[in-house]
Amino acid sequence: MQCQKCRFENREGVNFCEECGTKTELVCPGCETIIPTGSKFCGQCGQALSDTVSTPDVKLPIDPIAKLKSYLPTGLSEKILTQKGRIEGEKRQVTVLFCDLAGYTPLTEKLGSEEAFNLMNRVYEILIHKVNAFEGTVNELTGDGILGLFGTPIALEDAPQRAIRSALAIHWEMARLNEQLLKEGNIIPPLRMRVGIHTGQVVVGTLGNDLRVEFKAVGDTVNLASRMEGLAEPGTTYITATTYKLTEGFFRFEGLGKKEIKGKKKGVEVYRVIAPNNMRTRFDVSAEQGLTPFMGRDRELELLKDVYKRAIDGRGQAVSIVADAGMGKSRLLYEFRKIMTNEKVIFLEGKCLSYSKSKSYHPIIDLLKGQFDILENDGEPETRNKVKQGLKLLQVDETTTLPYFLELLSVKDSSNDQISFSPEGKKDNIIQA
Repeated sequence: MQCQKCRFENREGVNFCEECGTKTELVCPGCETIIPTGSKFCGQCGQALSDTVSTPDVKLPIDPIAKLKSYLPTGLSEKILTQKGRIEGEKRQVTVLFCDLAGYTPLTEKLGSEEAFNLMNRVYEILIHKVNAFEGTVNELTGDGILGLFGTPIALEDAPQRAIRSALAIHWEMARLNEQLLKEGNIIPPLRMRVGIHTGQVVVGTLGNDLRVEFKAVGDTVNLASRMEGLAEPGTTYITATTYKLTEGFFRFEGLGKKEIKGKKKGVEVYRVIAPNNMRTRFDVSAEQGLTPFMGRDRELELLKDVYKRAIDGRGQAVSIVADAGMGKSRLLYEFRKIMTNEKVIFLEGKCLSYSKSKSYHPIIDLLKGQFDILENDGEPETRNKVKQGLKLLQVDETTTLPYFLELLSVKDSSNDQISFSPEGKKDNIIQA
């Protein structure tokens, strides 16, 4: 006799499961009424019961919490757990992201619990992946959303930026999911997420082996992020002034003024995230606001100028500039580029980002976007036109470059589908382009 709860095969005639202690029951094969063990006939329909009567085939739902570790990027869970001793009890600045599905209750009533559960599994997969992609961790599933942390357990110097980029990626993926559901014939209202973000101090408590963090908030860091999510319109991200100050210049925002928040005597400044800004580094933002005088790097600057002279003489050069964060690597390159202003050179710049390490050719893609002035919110037609115009200005053969550049930039109909190449051949042509 199989236990309904743990599926353990018990001996015949037992009244309680020998594995988990749950009371055992039989199911009538005629009317599916639950019957106490030891009965010879069903009291509902009179069906004779035999040894073949079994417990109902219950589909146990997959616990989304159990999926968390499997979604983490390779090595991240180990990295977190090896730092467990140093993390616990530490005071940190953390960016908290709250996200929930708008209109979840009426959606459940329309679909039914089983279909709604399956749909939420797809939603959870998007949310978890997009938080993990920017090296955040999902600390809690809230029934119709998540609580994500950036800056703990793994310390991140740009945690607020990553949280906002994660939110934008979530909105984008939800739009794609709506398209897929429509193609599958699911006639339901569009699924939209509300996202709230706040940055503040927390004291990290216990870090469990399932990577969930128990922590004490200093002030009301977590609560305020939750309030932002509650204020947000479906499909939008709202942030506090604290997060805004730490990300100003990297994104475009709309100021919404002060909002009354439960538990707060004074109103809280709220901002809505619109889109990423074309300036992509902290140094770019600092440069726009004004830089201090450049001092103390004359020797390094002279070395770069010497390397440049050798390069224009036909001897290719490569230079590595290595230093800790904040030591002036970006400033040195900025001053070198200023010197090159009147030289007949093309300056190309591409960046590697830790949360883009899984994306092939990312620095090259970044370089192409900068060269062809492709913005984050440009659609496929705009991207295609900008690349075409750029290739004409450079007097480059379009047939041998355009399809491969468009493929790198994830533009459909790049004509590469009609070209028969092995993966190695395609790679060689991309590099040649």
